[in-house]
Amino acid sequence: MTSGVSEESAVFRRPVELAGPGRFRTIAGVGPAYEIIEDRGDVVRIHVLHSREELDYPKDDAELDPLV
Repeated sequence: MTSGVSEESAVFRRPVELAGPGRFRTIAGVGPAYEIIEDRGDVVRIHVLHSREELDYPKDDAELDPLV
């Protein structure tokens, strides 16, 4: 049996923040930057900085998005 590296996606999760620098992220690391403005349970309300749109975004995805 060989030993290997086991990764859990939970390690890469960043809790949703409504204040501080953690509220600014980019969609999947390649998409537009956004600000989390409200936690609505399974989704978060975000403000996309470039387009100035506000929309609901899956919280699970937001927790995996890299910080700006």
